[in-house]
Amino acid sequence: MKEDIPEETTARPADTHSTQANINTILKGSKLTGDINVTCDLELSGDVEGNIRSAQDSNILIKGTCKGNIETTGGSVDIDGELISGNITAGSNVKISGKFNGGEVKAKGKVYVNGEFNGKLEGNEIEIGPNAIGKGELFYKEYISISKGAKVEVHISRVQEGLKVVANTPEHKATDIRTPSKEKSAAN
Repeated sequence: MKEDIPEETTARPADTHSTQANINTILKGSKLTGDINVTCDLELSGDVEGNIRSAQDSNILIKGTCKGNIETTGGSVDIDGELISGNITAGSNVKISGKFNGGEVKAKGKVYVNGEFNGKLEGNEIEIGPNAIGKGELFYKEYISISKGAKVEVHISRVQEGLKVVANTPEHKATDIRTPSKEKSAAN
């Protein structure tokens, strides 16, 4: 296929509307063993046995297979292919339209599933699409929806932010924080 491209023509990615020019691409047919640390977006069409990490706001797209954990501090993770026996930690959203088998998903934003999953999903919002198939636990903070047609066996829980007790403030003193039964006995 290289012969079909004239030498003076610059090959461009299929997604030319992207404003980010720096995208790491691992092509189909490639197989890597070991951890990958990225500082920009990653598109994986091959196979990786190892963890993928980004301390940046990098987006990670898996079109191939990954056996390991995926972590991005501020970016999103999109699984079109398959994640096997790994966890996903994303500072933004997670989308699963392929297969997620085993492990945990933790997203600060939204978790959207319209593929296969088996494991724990936790996010601010969780949306299960009509083509989703799977089982596991769903932990949401603000919003959850399961579309008609989804075939899921799940346990659903709402996560509440931890309460912080601040002692010795002008409004409340540490001694003022009591259960109602203790207040009555202390007042008598």
